Amino acid sequence: MPTKIPARLYCLLAREAKIGVIFRRGPSRQVLLIRWNMAKDTFEEGQWFKGRIYERRCDLSPYGDKLIYFAATYKAPLYSWTAISKPPWFTAVALWSKGDGWNGGGYFVMQNSVVLNDPWRDMVLQPNSDMRGIKVVGHVEQKGEDAPTHHHLLERAGWKFKQPAVWQPYSLKQGWIASSPEIWTKAHTAKALTLQMECHGIARRNQGWYDLRYRVQDSKGNVILDLGKTDWAEWDSNSDLLFARNGQLYRSKTKRNHVAEPIMLADFNNRTFKAIPPPASAKRW
Repeated sequence: MPTKIPARLYCLLAREAKIGVIFRRGPSRQVLLIRWNMAKDTFEEGQWFKGRIYERRCDLSPYGDKLIYFAATYKAPLYSWTAISKPPWFTAVALWSKGDGWNGGGYFVMQNSVVLNDPWRDMVLQPNSDMRGIKVVGHVEQKGEDAPTHHHLLERAGWKFKQPAVWQPYSLKQGWIASSPEIWTKAHTAKALTLQMECHGIARRNQGWYDLRYRVQDSKGNVILDLGKTDWAEWDSNSDLLFARNGQLYRSKTKRNHVAEPIMLADFNNRTFKAIPPPASAKRW
């Protein structure tokens, strides 16, 4: 019997509220959007999408009530698009058609202002888009895929780029493997701990697109917690360690240079696609 591949989770956290969203992916072209109340660790499962959500080109507004995302089906009529929605719903309140897999998505500068990750000439705002109160304040001219937006969001969140990767030649079976990984670090709010993220591979077969490893180090560089292969990890605003692995979401309390035993908040593996229509409130601001 083939081994069942666990769901893959990626989270976005609001900057000014205890709100997050979770992209739950699996099978590969099915994504469930989940709203996370981080004050109570409760979850509201919203809408499914059949296609590809490029989660590293997405962003959550400072108060967590708006989501800008890049999606693609690579089928007519739109093929791919950037949209702003009200999580946990993918239903677009504003939508720009695109048509290819370059760039796309964007990020919030303030609560109601966004930078679109595309040259202005490539963006076509669709009829019936509701832009009331939303202002586009810039466009990204650099052509790319995940890196331009994702690296900006990492730096905005306090991550520091420490080491570029050294990549081996691409292989159809293995994708890209790093002989020396890309490394980012983020200091704990108390400065006694550091979270380190390493990218060891891209496009690995039967894995998440990125082969990521996370570890927590103390002020002397000693590893006090090795998470190994992990989809996502971040410090909470209250200094807890948050991480997602094998379709499950965890929280660990921290104190000085100690990380407590992780507590599983939710297991999102046992989910199957459902065509869920959005409520009327998800279609307007």
